[in-house]
Amino acid sequence: MIWTLTGKNSFALQAELRSLITQVQDEVGDLGIERFDASEVDATTVLQAVQSLPFLVAKKLVVVSSLQSNAELLDRIAELVDRTADGVEVVLVEPALDKRKSSYRDLKKLTNLTEFNEPSPQELPGWLVAYAKEQGSTLSSQDASYLVERVGANQQQLAREVEKLALAGDITKESINALTEQSVQSTIFSLLDAAFSGNSERALAVYREQRRARVEPQYILVMLTWQLTNLTQAVYADPQTESTLITAGQSPFTARKSLQLAKH
Repeated sequence: MIWTLTGKNSFALQAELRSLITQVQDEVGDLGIERFDASEVDATTVLQAVQSLPFLVAKKLVVVSSLQSNAELLDRIAELVDRTADGVEVVLVEPALDKRKSSYRDLKKLTNLTEFNEPSPQELPGWLVAYAKEQGSTLSSQDASYLVERVGANQQQLAREVEKLALAGDITKESINALTEQSVQSTIFSLLDAAFSGNSERALAVYREQRRARVEPQYILVMLTWQLTNLTQAVYADPQTESTLITAGQSPFTARKSLQLAKH
């Protein structure tokens, strides 16, 4: 079996990779795992690894990361598939494959390709509630939504925050405020929301909080410009939906927040 793991959701991608590695380790131990960074070895080295039989074990797993950095190996995907020996499994890992290239079509046709996309903001609260339970803690749906609003929609970051919060017991809004830092992106949304609502006092308070956190004015200005560009897209989007903005290049989280701001 040859797998290709790709996509922006590093949390889900790495979880699947760990699962595949663990399955082989449980069967034959560490002798069954070979790892290669495609940016550091040539294509021939990888091809020799997949065609060589397992040594002292019944099977082996060859893990190849940074696939996109090795153009020769990408051009020889069909050869890699043909040369992979019985008893050898291969995992090709590349978060950002170029879908315009013929190599992507080869990977999709000849390997078991899975693309791990970031979950939508609507999906994250339910996942967070379940993940908190796995960590031996509890988290309400409302507080899970608040955590997403506060730290952003990156699943890897959210997982780390839940793991940290769970060490203190049940996760509440109070513990979230005490133990997490609001992302700059979420802060900019809050600043613009206050400004467009006519709450200049709140907008200035948010700005001062950022300055106390040593966020430079130039960076705040860049983030404001970026978000105003997103907001302009939201105002003039036709139709005015999240999917329209996502197609235009916004993340699901940014698209939802931009549409909320566009209502002012």
